[in-house]
Amino acid sequence: MSWIAAILLFVNLVPLSCQRATVSSSSSAVGVHLTLRAVKTIGLPADCAVELNATNFDAVLRGTPATYAVVKFFAHWCPACRNYKPQYEKLARIFNGPDAVHPGIVLMTRVDCALTINNKLCDKFSVSHYPMLFWGPHSEFIAGGWEPQQEKSKIRVIDDGRTAERLLNWINKQIGSTYVLDDEKFEKEHPSSSISDPEQVGSVLFQMVFFHPNILFSTLTDYEMV
Repeated sequence: MSWIAAILLFVNLVPLSCQRATVSSSSSAVGVHLTLRAVKTIGLPADCAVELNATNFDAVLRGTPATYAVVKFFAHWCPACRNYKPQYEKLARIFNGPDAVHPGIVLMTRVDCALTINNKLCDKFSVSHYPMLFWGPHSEFIAGGWEPQQEKSKIRVIDDGRTAERLLNWINKQIGSTYVLDDEKFEKEHPSSSISDPEQVGSVLFQMVFFHPNILFSTLTDYEMV
């Protein structure tokens, strides 16, 4: 078999999605996998997508200053989800985190449907395969859900987000923007600029709470001591 044929065979074997199935998170295999996931990998950048679950789902979406949200339902055991994660993270770094290029616009999140705690949450959104992406105003996700036959819902299934570029193009069409993955932070070009807009301040604080809570706590403590 030639190397070209081998590559084509490998590509055909990699699934683009996984059908949703009931997986017990108490099984030994899943338990080992979760343990491995908990180990921090040295040298890799931290994930920028906000991890949601049934406990914090409404609170996080209610507290975000972002106008819109993308919720990715996935399963950590799904090969297609593992392959897609780098693509999703490319986009999450644009909108999420302290180094976000365009903060306060779209909150990029994810929900692991393989965890028992999220079973009912994934059922509310009629998750049928992984990964499955939803888009909408952040307020629409709070105490909400989605059904295939549901009409007039502001929550939509993203049907063209296989790569970071295609997902960003899809989002651009929804909000009338022209963002690209190579966008750079405005502050890097204008280091003397300061943040004074209350919405910008709220966005920065929200990002700090999720991505650098220790730094935020230290800053607030120093401020109180002055």
